[in-house]
Amino acid sequence: MLQINPQRLLDDINTLSTYTEPDTPGWTRRFPSAAYVRGRQWLRERMEHAGLRTWQDAAGNLFGQRDGTHKLSPIYAGSHTDTVMGGGRYDGILGVLGALESARAIREAGITLRHPFVMADYLAEEATDYGIACMGSMIACTHDFKADWLTRKVGDITLREAIAQMGGQPDNMHQSLLKTGDVAASLELHIEQGPVLEAHDMRLAAVSGIVGIRRAIFELSGKSNHAGATPMALRKDPIAALGQMIVAVEAIAKRHARNGHGAVGTIGKIEVKPNQGNVIANHVLSIPELRSLDMAELDAMWAEFMALAQQACDGRGVAVQLFNETRLQSVIPPQWLHEMVLGVCQRLTPNTIVTPSGAGHDTNYLALIAPACMIFVPSVDGRSHAPEEHTAPEDLALGVQALAESIVAVDQCN
Repeated sequence: MLQINPQRLLDDINTLSTYTEPDTPGWTRRFPSAAYVRGRQWLRERMEHAGLRTWQDAAGNLFGQRDGTHKLSPIYAGSHTDTVMGGGRYDGILGVLGALESARAIREAGITLRHPFVMADYLAEEATDYGIACMGSMIACTHDFKADWLTRKVGDITLREAIAQMGGQPDNMHQSLLKTGDVAASLELHIEQGPVLEAHDMRLAAVSGIVGIRRAIFELSGKSNHAGATPMALRKDPIAALGQMIVAVEAIAKRHARNGHGAVGTIGKIEVKPNQGNVIANHVLSIPELRSLDMAELDAMWAEFMALAQQACDGRGVAVQLFNETRLQSVIPPQWLHEMVLGVCQRLTPNTIVTPSGAGHDTNYLALIAPACMIFVPSVDGRSHAPEEHTAPEDLALGVQALAESIVAVDQCN
């Protein structure tokens, strides 16, 4: 019988959560912090202890492999171990450590896979201060990464230096590292990060699709001056332009939300200089993003926002520059894989549901080169990206059991 070890899984989750950045809330482990590096060093040791052969690719993605009996493309399973500021213990981490526990459980059950099995910890899935999300999986699966992004600095560290610190080889990333056919199938276990499963008293979901995302760094440049002595007609105020952009993101997302494709919009990061109460700002940095399952709708939303943002800046004499603009493709899993994962989940708990993901994942990029599907377990109160993020231990274990059995099912049919 294939049976995971729940206590071993929980021990791993609790241990990884100790690798956190000092003086930060929750379990913060951001790219490219020392805590993130140390956590991945610990993970690599655990992978090797489980008998997996480990390596890192040029993007800094961390892999562990067990060979199969046939010369077939490998089955991938994994997620990420970085967090947002003030993040929780399960977002991404469950998918990585669940893949590790699945590998151990399959071996302990005496099951020999035909396909090689590869577990993955993809680099920097969370949106970084460099304005890029799902960076490792993007580089591994596409040609979307732009070489000039490597020169962008956050603090005193260029992105080239940051990737190198994480074990990558940034000057060797000029072409995608995986291509169609290299991966037989990709599976990702994740907490839901929303309230649907808990609201319906469900414990598992087979994910029907993942939203696409448009995002970029916007730098607005105006002119600093005295807030009391500068007439309104003579100002070049980038904060005023940003205010109009914030309203535009909300209005566009609300209007398109009625279409039923999960459209949302957010500006979650804002930096202002000189950030003084009685001084007109001269510089604003923000990262707007829009999301939808329907890529045509998403592209239309982004085009409308771009036009309104330009109008807001032009009307105030504010210059605008875009950096690190990204377009994350939405994902609909192939029917055969979705039905197989759904069947596994339903055998474990008959009330399994089908639901889309409103969050982006590394699976968005893996799906470009391989059949890909996700499994969700509940998030208590729908909370995520917060220290309060929690999933019941029995649901964590159930999700990993579903992942392990799905790996075996894919191996037997494909």
